[in-house]
Parts: sequence; structure tokens; C-alpha cells
Amino acid sequence: MEENNSKEINLLQLIGAAVDWFVKVGKSVLNLIGDLIRLSYRYKIVIGVVLLLNIVYGQYLARPSERIYNAEAMAMLYGSEAQTVKEISKQLENTLASNDLISFAAKLSLPDSIAKNIVGFQTFYVIDYLKDKVADKVDFANNHSLTDTLNLKMKDRLYFQVRIKKIAQLPVVQAALLRYFNSNSAMKTEFDIRKAELVNRIQICNIESQRIDSLAKISYFKNVDQQMSFDNNKLLVGDQKKQLFYDELLRLNDIRSYSEFRLADFKQPVDLPSDFVVNPKPINGRGKYGMYSVIIGYALGLLIVILLDNLKKIKTFLVK
Repeated sequence: MEENNSKEINLLQLIGAAVDWFVKVGKSVLNLIGDLIRLSYRYKIVIGVVLLLNIVYGQYLARPSERIYNAEAMAMLYGSEAQTVKEISKQLENTLASNDLISFAAKLSLPDSIAKNIVGFQTFYVIDYLKDKVADKVDFANNHSLTDTLNLKMKDRLYFQVRIKKIAQLPVVQAALLRYFNSNSAMKTEFDIRKAELVNRIQICNIESQRIDSLAKISYFKNVDQQMSFDNNKLLVGDQKKQLFYDELLRLNDIRSYSEFRLADFKQPVDLPSDFVVNPKPINGRGKYGMYSVIIGYALGLLIVILLDNLKKIKTFLVK
């Protein structure tokens, strides 16, 4: 009984210590906030100047000529798989405007007047949750688990994202991107092989359909020999059952229809069904950058006034 009471007391003491720790931390946070408020009021001019400078700089970065827009499109791949195109796109994702060899102007064969307005290019995998060949999610974080065997990365498509300053130049950039991918030798080879495979499949279906059709005509109009047999104690004379070939013909027709449907899409290795769609809300809008300017400006102002308030202590520390 005494042992149980001892355990209960220890548990109560532990809970009390935890509560005391939370209360102490809460008081420390409140005291710190109070000190920062008093410090801000004491150096309100310095805080105000730093805030004003940050807001002005933020609005300067968000001026109309420097606004950046996201343009996105679903890229359908014919021949090559998503991983291959992802590897090829790394040269565009890792560009450097200051280097003439790896800039957008060099990679996409664009004039500098257009290339300088391209801020960045990225590709993202598309996730299929139900294995029904329907795109369910774009993996913008690029953190899809490699061990996930249920939610798979789709092999026949990628999501393209371009960051651009001047929306009017987007059609030229889109044409340059398609030219870059569709002129790649590896992708062209895989595209031609897959296209030839579909053409051969259609030709085989046509040949087999003609053969089965000829065989059906012979079988359907061929005289069947009279036969005698017993079935459930009944004498059957001349069974007239014939083999029908419509199952084989329907199966061949399904294969041919699917192949023709796929072949109609094989126009180029990479195709954008809906072109790039621009998000009208800029990445660096005035409201967004204004909020960032206030937060960063106040934090920077606090850092400056803390240094000013402890300037004597800092000098003493450096002298010693």
C-alpha cells in the first residue's frame, strides 16, 4: 500500500515539474516579447527606417517589368518514358544565364531578348493512385516514395513548368522547348521504333483478318458429313454444328482499333495537348512581397537595435 502511494506521489511530482517548466518557459517568452516591444519603442525611428527601406525594396522587386509568372502544361510522351525525358530535361533545369554554354539562349537557340526573360524550367512526375492510367497528382515536391508500389509514377507523361517574365513571349519559348526535346536523337529513335511497332501490329491484324475471313467462308459453306451418334439415349443423325470465327475477328478488331488510336497520337516524341497555361497571379506580386518586406524588415530592424543597445558590451568584450 505504501509502495503504491509512493508511485502516485512520484507521478504527481513529475506532472507538477512539467507544469512548472511550461509556466517558466511561458513567462520567459512573454518577458522576451515585452523586452522586444520596449526595445522597438525605444528605437522606433531605426525600426521605422529599416521597415520603410525594406518595403521600398520589396515593391521595387515586384515592379511590373520584373514580375514572374508560372506557365504549366502536361506533356504527353510518345516512345520515350518519363525517366528518359526527365534526364534530358536536367540540362534545362540547371542553366546559368551568366555562362554562354549552359544558358537558355544556348540550349534553346533563342535570342538573348527572349532567353533573359526565362527565369527557370522544371519537370515533375505525375502520380497515378488507382493504376487506371489517369493522372491524379503532380509531384511538385519530387519526394514520391520509391518503395510505393500502389501509387505509381506515370511513364507516358510529365508536368512542365516554365517561369517567365513576359507572357507574350511564351509561344516562342514553347516552340523552342518542343524543338529541344523532339530533336533529341535518343528520343527520336525510341519514337520511330514504337511507331513502327504499331504500324506492324496493324498490318498483322489486317493479314490475319483476311486469313480468318477466307477460312470462315470455306468452313461455313463446306458440306458436313452425315454422322450418327447417341446423346442421352437419343440417336442423332447429321450434326450440323459449325465452328464460328467471330471471337477471333472481334479480338483482332479490338487490337487493330487500339493500335490505330495510338498511332494517330504519334506525331512527335513530346506533345502538349493544351499548350502552356499561364497563372495570372505573379510569383512576386506586390501584396506577397509587401508582407515579406514587413516581416523581414522588422526582424532586421530588431537585430540592428539589439546590436545598438548592447554596443558598449560588445566593445568591452572585443577590447578584453
